[in-house]
Amino acid sequence: MQGKDTYAQCFASPGNPIAGSTNVGVLQNRITRVLVFHKFSFSNQYFEGSNKISYDYPAAISNANFNYTGFSIGYGIRKRITLEVEAGYFFNKTQNYRHFDYTIKGFGFSNAIFTGKFNIYKNVDKMLEFTMSGGLKVPFSLKPQVVNGVTLPIDIQPSTGNFGSIFQALFVKEFKNISARFILFSRYENNFNENRMGYRFGDAYTTSIFLSKHLANRYTEITKDITVILQIRHEYKFRNLLNNNPVVASGSNSLYLGPQINYNLNMVWNFSLIYDFPIYHNYNDIQLGNSYSVLLSITRDLGYRI
Repeated sequence: MQGKDTYAQCFASPGNPIAGSTNVGVLQNRITRVLVFHKFSFSNQYFEGSNKISYDYPAAISNANFNYTGFSIGYGIRKRITLEVEAGYFFNKTQNYRHFDYTIKGFGFSNAIFTGKFNIYKNVDKMLEFTMSGGLKVPFSLKPQVVNGVTLPIDIQPSTGNFGSIFQALFVKEFKNISARFILFSRYENNFNENRMGYRFGDAYTTSIFLSKHLANRYTEITKDITVILQIRHEYKFRNLLNNNPVVASGSNSLYLGPQINYNLNMVWNFSLIYDFPIYHNYNDIQLGNSYSVLLSITRDLGYRI
């Protein structure tokens, strides 16, 4: 895309939304973990580089949003090995236009991700853990979505149409005396091929720091099952390619904060509420940036713990 067409780059994503910190690490042997989450994301501010701008081009998007429900299922096949599958469904990916009474919406299944996790190092006494994982991303559909006879823009296609790979690394350090935990989580995602619209999403690097504090040491009925978490996340996305040419208005360098509260019910269910917002954006050319996201997740472990 060139020139004034740059407004179209909105919230196209190279992968599924990430559901916080409850689904990282390996599971004990023969334990199954089920995680279900719903994410709402909203965007209504244009950026040029790191500057907010007023973008009044006639066909500009006023705001955009999506509602996405995802799940992951992990199974511990060995003491140090866990297999996991992720998938999800967009109930809507919506763009509302500024100067026209016009809304365009996509919906449907996104991508499936199959990963294997291997625990490289774990020291119970020092409360240290290091885990790595890798896997493949498979689109649910290769055919672009058509609504009312019109092929939807790439931004609101529910599936990327790209096959790809995922690599992840996790470091955990716990501090028992203060009921706290430090997590460093890195994820690299790339795409192998152009989709049938000639589009290939750029590689993406994500690095997150989680600082968690369990409130159990307050010894109150209200706080004993609550953990508060602060996520600091950096995302770097390379430019997308259209017919092997870089898309000018794509790619970004962003920093987010994600305060989170987690409630454990009877040592069986975990409920997490996350509010995610950017504190720094730097976009290539002119793009509509994310304003905030809200995510609710529920996690349940099944099986007998040794």
